[in-house]
Amino acid sequence: MAPIKLFSIKNNDDIYDLFFRFGMMWRIFYGFLRLALGFTLFLFIGTPLSDIFYKIMSYEIVEDPNDFLIQIANPVLHHFSFSVTYFLALYLIFWGVIDILLSINLLKHKLWAFPVSIYLIGIFILYKIYRFSHTLSSVLMFIIIIDLIIIWLINREYKKLKSLT
Repeated sequence: MAPIKLFSIKNNDDIYDLFFRFGMMWRIFYGFLRLALGFTLFLFIGTPLSDIFYKIMSYEIVEDPNDFLIQIANPVLHHFSFSVTYFLALYLIFWGVIDILLSINLLKHKLWAFPVSIYLIGIFILYKIYRFSHTLSSVLMFIIIIDLIIIWLINREYKKLKSLT
């Protein structure tokens, strides 16, 4: 088995391969973050988000009660009575597992994983676009753009692999 050459770039294909590997490693990392957050949220089922926020930020509140973040978050958290639910925790765990498993199989060049990944990420993008239409969140738009780039990289790698078989 030949060693992986991360920085041996001889042509444009090598650059795209590097971006593909980096993108899959990002998705694996992001998947583990989702898993950790999902399992952590199980500890707070039914707890209002404002209580969680104030518990996390208690040190900052004591040190500077007029902090900019606290001044912005306070009215928002009191306006919405969101509480952590099983849905949110399970949603994060589900997508975390999917991201990790599919990304590992994409790195292993399992052909079945390419169309499955493209379709699932595409469905998730549609959901994010729907959410964006309600929130107009620039962070959400950034995530949508990153996902579109990931789909493009997956599709490019898939076409390359299919042409070799």
